[in-house]
Amino acid sequence: MYTIKKIKIAFAISFVGLLLVLSSSVYAAVNAPYILLPSSEITMEVIKYPGENCYYNIMLSDVPSGYHVSDGIYLGWCVDEHHYISVGVEYSARMYSSYDEDNPHSDPDWDKVNYILNYKQGTKDDIKEAIWYFVDGGNMPSTEEGRNMVEEAENNGEGFVPGPGQVLAVILWIDGTQVPIIEVTVPLQNVVPQYPFGPILGVFMFMMALATFKYRGKISRILRVL
Repeated sequence: MYTIKKIKIAFAISFVGLLLVLSSSVYAAVNAPYILLPSSEITMEVIKYPGENCYYNIMLSDVPSGYHVSDGIYLGWCVDEHHYISVGVEYSARMYSSYDEDNPHSDPDWDKVNYILNYKQGTKDDIKEAIWYFVDGGNMPSTEEGRNMVEEAENNGEGFVPGPGQVLAVILWIDGTQVPIIEVTVPLQNVVPQYPFGPILGVFMFMMALATFKYRGKISRILRVL
């Protein structure tokens, strides 16, 4: 026979359990955005320079199915102004999240570059200069908009991680040539990348509804006490 005290304890345990699931999910999401990229080489080609709303437009092909990127055209940016890449030439490239510890173009300011990509100002040239300031060790941008982006990234970009629906910089690593990045939308799985949150929440709500129906009289007395 359930007493009011037991019902309180059951509700408390259930609530704490849900909080643990949520906190674990948030922890998994804030460390780095979850992005599923192929480990094998894909084909990339700069198809337009200057690009539409970007430094250059990049076309990906030979991307296997089942990943968060696919064949198609992406907004691309240069993060390596000291090397060259040809337009209209197909390259074999490997893809890395800019937050990946194995990213071969490592830099401590990738979080600030991702911040810039999500809070753009001015023209594509302003954005390019702001990116170069952080990743390529360039000079302060020459325009007010570029300097504003640098300042805002300095103030707000430390530790920034793009969330679901925001932009993630993905590196296209090609041996011996310029290093491009493309903008990839962070998938919704980042809400809870490691846990089946929908079913868990559904079970939790079902149990709460069942307890409410079975012990509605005692619960009403608890609510009056609270």
